[in-house]
Formats: sequence, structure tokens, C-alpha cells
Amino acid sequence: MAMINNALSGLLASQTALNTMSQNVANVNVPGYSRQEVQLSARQAGFGVMGGNGVQVTGLRRVTDDFLAVQLWRAESDAGYRSQVSAYLEQMETVLDSQDSSLLPGLNNFFAALHSAAETPQSIAPRQQIIASAGALAQRFNHLAAQLDAQQRRVLDQADAVNSQANSLLAQVAELNDQIKKVGAKGGNTGILEDSRDETLRRLSELVEIRTSRQQDGTVNVSLSLGQPLVLGNQAARIERQDQDISVHFGNQVFPLDGGTGGSLGGLVLHLHQQLQPAREELNRIAADLATRINDQLALGEDLDGQPGRPLFSLEAGDAAGSIRVTEGLRAEELALSGTSAAGPGNNDNLRALLALEDDSYEAFRTLVGELAITSAQWQADAAAARNIRAEAQARRDGVSGVNLDEEAMNMMTYTQHYQANAKVISTADQLFNTLLNMM
Repeated sequence: MAMINNALSGLLASQTALNTMSQNVANVNVPGYSRQEVQLSARQAGFGVMGGNGVQVTGLRRVTDDFLAVQLWRAESDAGYRSQVSAYLEQMETVLDSQDSSLLPGLNNFFAALHSAAETPQSIAPRQQIIASAGALAQRFNHLAAQLDAQQRRVLDQADAVNSQANSLLAQVAELNDQIKKVGAKGGNTGILEDSRDETLRRLSELVEIRTSRQQDGTVNVSLSLGQPLVLGNQAARIERQDQDISVHFGNQVFPLDGGTGGSLGGLVLHLHQQLQPAREELNRIAADLATRINDQLALGEDLDGQPGRPLFSLEAGDAAGSIRVTEGLRAEELALSGTSAAGPGNNDNLRALLALEDDSYEAFRTLVGELAITSAQWQADAAAARNIRAEAQARRDGVSGVNLDEEAMNMMTYTQHYQANAKVISTADQLFNTLLNMM
């Protein structure tokens, strides 16, 4: 009977191992799945000279490394953060430096029109060309301002989408915590639930940089990198936006967020406050400065009727780039291209003073575009490096926890032989027992 009992325990252990391996093979393509291994131990032998009591399955081990998982989550956060910023910077660079929307062609045409009027400043046609080119330049300012404003709306809309996704994932982590706690308290296998939680945390880490703390009951508390709570047991926070401010709401507590949040959300916040809005403000400053210098110089001259010059540009305070226009109703005759009438009618003294403003008019915009190009290139390089680091972290995690089909096939052959050997022992024991019966 001992032989039969021993062999039967071996059959059951082999069957459990084969079932576990089939589970691994079936889930080879499931994201975040961690392979499982059967843990076996010999049963305690009884008294006397008995050979033993067979083998027993002591548990199923989920093959995972928390350190590698945390490394992957941080790599995901960094990649999401840098990729988000680099993508929007690339869009900004394209808009500001495009031949169709850049200020440089507009400035070129405007000052070319001024140069063309230098020989015959009293002629109407060159003056009309100045007004037309000034209007085209103003439209380029308007277009750039509209493009940056549109990008701001896209950033805020994407932030709302990220918040919604993050809130859904936080609720899933809290629910999985609750299930793991209940199943674990009953001695059940929580491996699949823990895999689901780890995969949910990985997806969450793409959106915000997280820190985790494992509790004795199997649950995991989650917080942001600066300590703001996201999940405590089965309770989840919510991330919400009010205008341009984003904050975490946990119970009655509110924690404001900034660019240090990490992940895609942190990248959006950083780009909005540290790159997009400053660029928009600088564009306003360039428009206001250009309009002011041109208008101030025109005010020092006289038009064809000997009257003081009218402003060429008009704009609204606070949105200079978006509102700059050619002064409504301005006629070509009213351009104050002449100096004082004492210099003779139709002189171009003030026009030459306007042309002296040319070099300074280019410098500010070129500086803005140049700094943006340098910043964008650096973020592009950092994003590419972060994606490589993420791929390496994923490979290291999969090297430990992932399913290797060749390894599983080898193990299946081993346990199949183990199963067959135990079946042979049972068959042998049965033959011995029958022989003994026949002898009686």
C-alpha cells in the first residue's frame, strides 16, 4: 500500500505541475503575466523502516522580482514624461519655424516694402504696399498666437483624458487590493490578482510617477513621488483639474500638482506652465515691442499733408500677438515717412529712421526660435534615451517573470516522465499485490 500511496502522491504532484505549466503557456502573450512554479516537498516518513510517505505540493510560487517591477514603473514614468514634452515641443518648433507661419517672411516683406518706398516716399503705391505688408505681418502674429492657444487647449483636453484614465486605474488598484486581501486571508492563490494589480500599476506609472508600499495583508499603498496619497488599501484618490490647476483629492484633503508629478500628466503640466505659456508671453512681448517702436517713430514724422503721423499698428493689452492689427481706416497718405517739413516736402528722413529698426526687429524672434530648437532637440534626445531604458527594464522584468516556451517545454517533458514513472510504480505495486493474493 505504501508504494501505491507514494506513487499516487507523485501522480497528483506531476499533474499539478503540468497544469501549472499549461497555465504558463496559455498566458505567454498576456501583458504583465508572471509565470508560476509548483513548490514540492517530501512528506514526513512514519516510524519504522518505511521508505516514506511520498511527495506533496506545498504551494504555487509566483516568479517575480519587486525591484525589477519598480524599475520598470519608474522607466515607464520617465518615458511618458519626456515623450509627452518632446512631442509638444516638436509641434511648437514646427509652427514657429515654418515658412508658412514664421514671422521672418512677414518681417522680410514689411521691411522690403519700406526699402522700396525710400526712393519715392511721396508715391501712393509704395505706401499702400507698406500698409499691406504690415497687415500680412500682423496676420502672422495672429496665426502664431492662435496656434499656441490651440495647443494650450489640446494640452488641457489631454490632461482631462489622462486624469480620467488615471482615476479609473486607481479605482482598479483599490478593488484589486480588496480582492487580494480577502483571497489571501482564506489561503487562496492570489498570483493572478497580483499580476493584474502590477500591470495596472505599470499602466498608471505611464501617467504619473508612483511610489508603492506593500502591506502585510498583501495590499499595496500607492502615492506620488512627492508623497501625495493615491491608494490606501481599498480607498482611491481622484485627480481633477480646475482651469489650469491640477490636484489630487483624497477624502477631504486636496494636494496641488506641478511638473514634478512625472509621467504623461507631469509632462503636460510642465509643458503648459514652463514652455508653452512663456513662449506665448514672449510672442506678445515681441508684437508689442515691434508695434510700439514703429508707432513711436511714426509719431515723430509727418504725413503727406504735413500732419503728425498716425500709428501703423493697434493692439490690445494682454494679448498683443493675438490682437495686433493695422490701424483701422489708415490711409496711405497718412504714413509719416517724412521728417519735418523744413527738410522739404516728400523727404524720407523718418523712413530711414524706420529702416534703422530692422535689425532689432528680427533678433527677439530669432532668439525665441533658436532657444526653442535647442530645448526641443535636448528633449527629443532625452525621450529616445528614456524609451531605450524602458525597453531594457521591460526585458529585465520579462527575463525573470516572463514565460519562456523552451523552458516550459523542457519542464513538461520532465514532469510527463515523472507522471509515467509513478504510473509504472502503481502498475508494479498492483502486480505484486495480485501475485501475493494468488499465493494465498
